[in-house]
Amino acid sequence: MDDNIYHLNLDYLILAHELIQSGRQQQAMVSLGLTPEAVSILAQMPVDQLKALARSDVFCFAPRFPVSSWRTFLRNEAVGGEAMEQSARRLRLVLGKSGVKYDS
Repeated sequence: MDDNIYHLNLDYLILAHELIQSGRQQQAMVSLGLTPEAVSILAQMPVDQLKALARSDVFCFAPRFPVSSWRTFLRNEAVGGEAMEQSARRLRLVLGKSGVKYDS
């Protein structure tokens, strides 16, 4: 399996686990799209099980931003300049809510 998928899955699962363990279950559900059932399961999983789950051949998560965000970004990219930068910032904010960190 692609090592990149493993690391994406692991980062997602570790973030979810940390939010849940720190009492921020609601934030995990809203920001990461977890169901209450997933929260209760992840709360009980040790890190070794998270690593095993991350090694599955599929993503453990799915992006939840609307397709229109991508379309707007791509349209503005063709125009260039400030509009493209503003769209990129908005898209980063949406992605950043899921715990993804960016270098600026």
